[in-house]
Amino acid sequence: MHALAATSRRLPQRVVVAGAPGEALSAFLQRLATVLDVPLVPLADLSGPGEVARLAAFDGWVTTADEAWQRPLVLERTEVLVRVDLASATFAGKVRRTLRRIRSDVREREPDLGWVDRAPAIHPRLAVVRLPDPDSAETWLRSLG
Repeated sequence: MHALAATSRRLPQRVVVAGAPGEALSAFLQRLATVLDVPLVPLADLSGPGEVARLAAFDGWVTTADEAWQRPLVLERTEVLVRVDLASATFAGKVRRTLRRIRSDVREREPDLGWVDRAPAIHPRLAVVRLPDPDSAETWLRSLG
């Protein structure tokens, strides 16, 4: 009797990640690119629409799309859009976040991620993965490797 051979699962090669900027997001992006074995290319490092369009034409990458003008150029070729919330779940993290929201002089501009919910209507073939907390992000990354 022969054991069934495991079928090889195809991992996404073009991934856009949306989340609040910071060290946690940077670490997540780097780990995702490593797991998928594709380059991490921050769109902020590119100098305009021509370079973003050239990136989109490549076969593999992980990036963000923080600016609205970048999204149409990369989402057309994106296989998976990941919405990740890596905010600290510790009590101190919640206090800091609450204070930022209450005090206008400390308020940091939180990214508008409403575009993530609208993206599938514009790009129906786009798979969207929602990772609502650091634990689900970690579980998802492990499931890819």
